[in-house]
Amino acid sequence: MATMKDEQAKQAVAKIHARIAEAEEKRERAKERGMDPLLRLCKVAQGDSGQCHHVRRFLLGLYNGYRWPFDLIRLRNLDSNLLDDCLAVLELDARGGHEVHTYIKGGEDLWRSWWAMEDNDE
Repeated sequence: MATMKDEQAKQAVAKIHARIAEAEEKRERAKERGMDPLLRLCKVAQGDSGQCHHVRRFLLGLYNGYRWPFDLIRLRNLDSNLLDDCLAVLELDARGGHEVHTYIKGGEDLWRSWWAMEDNDE
């Protein structure tokens, strides 16, 4: 009887380890796929076109969604490549294990500069 319980416990632990490994693999893939798009979006967000504004609001929404709620309809205003970059960065934010702005050197200051820009536009 004890052997059956021991085997069930081993199987349960093996499943947990497999889930942890899968989550870690997804985290690493998100980082690999998300960093270049994040850098591109940061560059775009510093501009002043309509698309730049939407990208800035997307990134601010990841930074502080309570202050900067992001209406998903804004994504329809983006070129296809920018939309793809936003989706990759969203996955990075969801699975990467860190807040998105921390992946960028000086990210805190950069996001705060966008915050100020958007405050001035409201």
